[in-house]
Amino acid sequence: MELSELQRRFGDVIRWRRLAAGLGQEKLADSAGMHRTHIGLLERGRLMPSLAVVHKLATALSVSMATLMAEVESEEQPAAEPPPIPRGRPRKSTPLKTEQPKRRSS
Repeated sequence: MELSELQRRFGDVIRWRRLAAGLGQEKLADSAGMHRTHIGLLERGRLMPSLAVVHKLATALSVSMATLMAEVESEEQPAAEPPPIPRGRPRKSTPLKTEQPKRRSS
């Protein structure tokens, strides 16, 4: 298997696991002690992860390094697609406004 294929597969596994866990890239990056752009580059197959990065991601995703690598080497596709994560930043909640009683003019 080519190195570029390994990178792509690793990225696919990380993306699938992240989405299945209901995490955005930023949340996963925070949990793993990494930068969000690093996660994005890995998911797109642009970077080859070091063992330290594989360990950080496995820990953040609550799986073993062996499980991640077994999924990378597997020829099978995941059984089902993970749920999509909403795009964009979460909106800040606004406090509920209570209506003031209308004053009668005299």
